[in-house]
Amino acid sequence: MSQRSLTQLLISQKTALVARRFTARAARLFKSAGYTNAQRAPLRVLKTAPDGMTQAELAASLQISEPTLSRRVARLLADGLISKQRRPGDGRANTIKLEPRGYQALEQSEAMAARDRDILFQGLSQEELDIALKVLSLLAARIAAPLNGALNEDAQPDKEDADADA
Repeated sequence: MSQRSLTQLLISQKTALVARRFTARAARLFKSAGYTNAQRAPLRVLKTAPDGMTQAELAASLQISEPTLSRRVARLLADGLISKQRRPGDGRANTIKLEPRGYQALEQSEAMAARDRDILFQGLSQEELDIALKVLSLLAARIAAPLNGALNEDAQPDKEDADADA
């Protein structure tokens, strides 16, 4: 295995590990406020939609099924963080909106998350953060792309990548 291949493997493993640990850490952090990441996510999306969204739109934004979202919505409704009303002109669809208590809960959790990120990223320069963001953004876009080349054993890396291995 070339040094480049080994480094790529280590980066992919570390990225997966960091993602799992970030998720677990956030879960512990938000549990202290009484909510899970899964319950917080719809609040973040609804914050960007002042007129509200249908349940189908919200599920699509979160990339989850409507039945999965429906359980989360029930808890948030019960806690008064969101409201759900029939959409005028469409008796089948409901508009879900973030309520003042939801804004408050979200602001509190976002403040906790910001403090935690400050702790986690302490000692990293803005330049290092910018490079990390650039690399992770590129990887995220490539991971979302079709697997075409990876499925083809004859596929060759770009000339620049091949030269870097040499």
